Amino acid sequence: MTAPGARIVHRLPGRSRLRTRGMKGDDAYFAEVQTALTQTRGVRTVHVNPRTESILVEHDAPIEEIMLEAERRGYLRLDETVEAPYLANINRAILDSDEKLKQASSGKVDLETITFLGFVAGGIYQIFNGHGLPAGVTLLRYAVELVGSAGAAALEKQAQALQRSKVSEGK
Repeated sequence: MTAPGARIVHRLPGRSRLRTRGMKGDDAYFAEVQTALTQTRGVRTVHVNPRTESILVEHDAPIEEIMLEAERRGYLRLDETVEAPYLANINRAILDSDEKLKQASSGKVDLETITFLGFVAGGIYQIFNGHGLPAGVTLLRYAVELVGSAGAAALEKQAQALQRSKVSEGK
């Protein structure tokens, strides 16, 4: 069996936090890793948390050397793949959804339009249900701000296009 991968998720001089994959809750595995790492040259202390798959290593030797030894002994394998930040993944999914919505509606609807309509509908709903202040008015204010920021962005794009055309005409 291949040793579980572990990523270095945080490091300071003499202190590194590792995170494994696929070993969550395996108390026996983490006890074994803790013992093995503690016996590795250059390691001062090791704290493990099987519930979070976390291994905190306090060390004198470079963590890469310690990981190589752990890999040689079959306990861990340094996984150096870089994951995209969580919010970057959400942003990419939103942008993809927005593009698909534009394509499906022939460019007539996008997420900004739906958000605007949602704010307006939510604001009206809150007002008619006796929650005009602060909920209803706040939602309507958000709708107005959304339109304002979209309008400002459109004007900025027009100004940039006009500036580019003036520069190209001057050449």
